Amino acid sequence: MTEGMQGQTAQAETEEITYYTGTDGKKYPDKTPKEYGPFGQEHLRYLMKNDPESYQDMVVKGTLTQYLNEVAESAEEDMERLIRAQAAQDGTDENLKRTDPMKWVGLMNNYRHCALEIVRRDWIYC
Repeated sequence: MTEGMQGQTAQAETEEITYYTGTDGKKYPDKTPKEYGPFGQEHLRYLMKNDPESYQDMVVKGTLTQYLNEVAESAEEDMERLIRAQAAQDGTDENLKRTDPMKWVGLMNNYRHCALEIVRRDWIYC
């Protein structure tokens, strides 16, 4: 590894560690990785704002990463399941995609937005 690459790695590692002040006034490291995806990040912001005690408890116990990854994975799975179910119920299939692509795109966007609202209600803001 070159000297420049080592410096970049060390810099990236130090940028990830931030500290926050817990409800008890103590400082805790916040090693929140960016791989949670949009659902995990959204739920993290919700926890920090609306349930700081649970957030702090998970950080101290070291379970925050696992929890957010599970929420993100479950939310993604539900999102896909809901979109597929709605498309199947309405008969939106590959044939429609070939014959009327604009209608297909509109319907799929509608399914995605509806599924997103359900997933946010069930996984993010709970």
